[in-house]
Amino acid sequence: MPCSSETIGADVNPLFVTVTQQTVVNGVVLGLVYAILAAGFVLIYRSTGVLNFAQGEIGAFGVAIFTLLAAGFGVPYWPAFVLAVASACLVGLVIETTVVRRLSSASKLVLLIGTIGVAQLLVVARVSLPERGASKAFPMPFDLRWQFGDVQIVGRDVLILIVAPLTILALALFLTRTRWGLMVRASAGNPDTARVFGISVKRTSTIVWMIAAGFAAVTAILIAPIQGITPGSIVGSGAAALGPGLMVRALVVALIARLSSLPMTLVGGLLVGVAESIARASVDSRNGAIVDVWLLLAAIVLVLFWVRGRGGDNSFALAVKLQSVPERLRRVWYVRHANLFGFALLFALLAVVPFVFSSPGDTVAWTDVLVFAMMALPLSMLTGWAGQFTLGQFAFVGLGAGVMVMTTHGTSFPFLPNFGLALPWWQAAAFATAIGGVAALLIGVSALRVKGLFLAVITLAFAVASSTWIFRQAWFTGSEFENKTPYMEGPRLGGIDLASGRAFYFLCLATLAVLVGILIRIRRSGIGRSMIAVSDNEEMAAAATVSPTRMKLMAFGIAGAMASLAGCFFVTLRVQITPSSTFDPDGSVLLVSTAIIGGIGSVAGPIVGALFTRGLPALFGDVQEVQLLTSGIGLLVLLMYFPGGLMQIVHGIRSLVLGAAERRLDREDAEEVVAAPVQVVEHQRIAAPAPDEPWLAVRDLSVRFGGNQAVDRVSLEVWPGELVGLIGTNGAGKSTLMNAISGFVPSTGGVQVLGQDVSRLAPHRRHRVGLGRGFQAARLYPNLSVRETVLVALEARERTDLLTAVTGLPPAPGRERRKRTAADDLIGFLGLGRYADELTCNLSTGTRRIVELACLLAADAKVLMLDEPTGGVAQKETEAFGPLLRRIQQELGAAMVVIEHDMPLVMSISDRIYCLEAGKVIACGDPETIRNTPAVIASYLGTDERAIQRSDTGVTAAMTT
Repeated sequence: MPCSSETIGADVNPLFVTVTQQTVVNGVVLGLVYAILAAGFVLIYRSTGVLNFAQGEIGAFGVAIFTLLAAGFGVPYWPAFVLAVASACLVGLVIETTVVRRLSSASKLVLLIGTIGVAQLLVVARVSLPERGASKAFPMPFDLRWQFGDVQIVGRDVLILIVAPLTILALALFLTRTRWGLMVRASAGNPDTARVFGISVKRTSTIVWMIAAGFAAVTAILIAPIQGITPGSIVGSGAAALGPGLMVRALVVALIARLSSLPMTLVGGLLVGVAESIARASVDSRNGAIVDVWLLLAAIVLVLFWVRGRGGDNSFALAVKLQSVPERLRRVWYVRHANLFGFALLFALLAVVPFVFSSPGDTVAWTDVLVFAMMALPLSMLTGWAGQFTLGQFAFVGLGAGVMVMTTHGTSFPFLPNFGLALPWWQAAAFATAIGGVAALLIGVSALRVKGLFLAVITLAFAVASSTWIFRQAWFTGSEFENKTPYMEGPRLGGIDLASGRAFYFLCLATLAVLVGILIRIRRSGIGRSMIAVSDNEEMAAAATVSPTRMKLMAFGIAGAMASLAGCFFVTLRVQITPSSTFDPDGSVLLVSTAIIGGIGSVAGPIVGALFTRGLPALFGDVQEVQLLTSGIGLLVLLMYFPGGLMQIVHGIRSLVLGAAERRLDREDAEEVVAAPVQVVEHQRIAAPAPDEPWLAVRDLSVRFGGNQAVDRVSLEVWPGELVGLIGTNGAGKSTLMNAISGFVPSTGGVQVLGQDVSRLAPHRRHRVGLGRGFQAARLYPNLSVRETVLVALEARERTDLLTAVTGLPPAPGRERRKRTAADDLIGFLGLGRYADELTCNLSTGTRRIVELACLLAADAKVLMLDEPTGGVAQKETEAFGPLLRRIQQELGAAMVVIEHDMPLVMSISDRIYCLEAGKVIACGDPETIRNTPAVIASYLGTDERAIQRSDTGVTAAMTT
């Protein structure tokens, strides 16, 4: 890109990059500010695992206090500075004690949303301050202007160069030289161990939030003169004073520091600041916002290849667990049709609205409610089911609106100046929907390795880049000299004008009904179940042959397409818009708030949320009380008392109805009927290889974590029909070996399953070959019932495709019936009938183990790998597991590998046993050989003769049983 002719001291070089001493100095100044703000993010993330999205508004509140004191009351600069920072620290104290502690047991995602609500509450507090000194300039302690050759440094730069390093140095000294600092580091590193040593994690959390709040105030006061903030603007404006752009920069710096290293925060701040300064000097001043696009790309690269840790954590679920309707209650007609009645009532009320509120203004306002519901609706799937949190949904709405304008007005496409389309409204809407889906897939690539908080950073960066650069391009406005879109004409159908009034309202209502129907079908299909499974337990879903990549990308694609379709209706309703300001990042926050207020994870939730956040203003007017109720403040209050949103009330009523229906059934009908043993493997999904070769062959498999050699050149074989035990002390590498065979950890060496080399295959593809996996924790899928859990595993037999699932066309209905019949057979075969409709998170450990075995049966696996199948199971239940494992093995005709610490059990059921120590195989043989091998006795069984005799006795007793 050519350099700007307006850049002072800029030189053009062959690389089209302008690097001068002035740009470097400017970058250092900016970078120091970014580093201070990012340090607050890092501190809070290390302490609580949460990204504090109120950090910017805490800083803005500190600036407002500072200007009030310095400009309004004439307090000298430095006393006002100290008092403002102290006020911010007090705000941090209040946030931690009133919000963070109350939500401490909730999902990390709930806490993140809570900080968004806190940010909006701080906006209200800031604009409520008296506007004294509003007309004055921003206070400065001195007015300097130094010239060093070609480098000019003004007072605001000097202030940052002095205060920023001192602030970072003070933090470093606090953390390394003080008792409280050491306690903070200890509790952040390992909270459980810190508690053991008497460290109050709550107290240290309070300290961290206060420090981070103080850093936010320091950042805001230092950067305010650079951003052109005045005492009047900081108090008088209800918009975010330190906007999402600054947040994105601080978050990118925090990602460079891997959200853990404070020294790397300083390095990252300088890197981002200098890079941004050079980039802005190297492009035309009108195109400076392209830096936000580069920040988006940088965030994606950092998350995919640099940041590690909590991305796969399961603590980001937000949807409230809703108990399935028991099958026996579906005989009751009003239970069977409860959802249908609910949606019929909801849409009937919406259909009456334009007749009750019949003025043109009211019709537009209520049409806006429907369009907003369309925008928020896919968040129930994306965040509530798939667990992918986004702060960029409104950007996809803007993309759909922009493409709609382009394709109806013949605007040239990006990078194709001679290519444009002039399509009718309906075709343009279809095209915009497709473009939105494709764009969402591209952004969704970043979801392949992470979810939750890190994904929020990327989607926020996308929202900022869209608002500041993408939506300002001539592609969306029709001309580089315009910032508004051309007038948008509405749709026509068969000569009928559907562009305005009630006709357009009912078109939006019909479209909303179609989108609701699509999501309901998805949720009831294997795709919806698989999305929730991947969100709840990605490794187990992969072991059930479900592709996590496919589910994540599918969720992103559908959500982006739906949002873009809503954008078509949005721009048609408003006729003309200014894309860069209309589709700002705050709109995405409002969409998320709407979905959560209604009840995310419920199909009806976003509609109820839209009626609350947009319908109340349409009903009562945009008065201050309604603004407070429908803003992030209302969201914050709702999270504290109704984390499931308004639909939690509906779900409570539903539970009462189900209880009444159950009481009306005869007791005999409600009792469990024990199913007779049945043959559950109706077909063989995988053809067995020749019997003269092992079904599982591992050759020189090694796994290394940093400097730790967890598995060291292990080789083992498992033959058809064989049950192989895997024993060793804790930390010997048994589970790691199993994870490496499954593909869940990087490894070297070779793995063959049923004669096929799977060493380079993804986990879900390895399990499609014939692997079956049971996990040590047996956590299953907390948001799915037992029946749904088994149905996820049955995807291995017949996979659900999106098109037929959404349309209900063959072969989808037949596949679903066959899978439900097979699931019921398996549940009856293992005696799980009375738990069939129970959420797996409510089951005992022993029952979850049996459900896990049902999943192995459902997948028709040929090589079963079980990690401590009796772990956490009572002794009485343990005794029944040996025969059960053998029964499952015979049912499937499978080979089996079992990690087990119960020596009598493993000795009684194993044909051969491998013993591991420090990641190496130290012995292999039949149980008798292993029991008498000196290396095994010394390493695992112990050298005490009495212990060996007890082991012999236990084995004999188990074999007798």
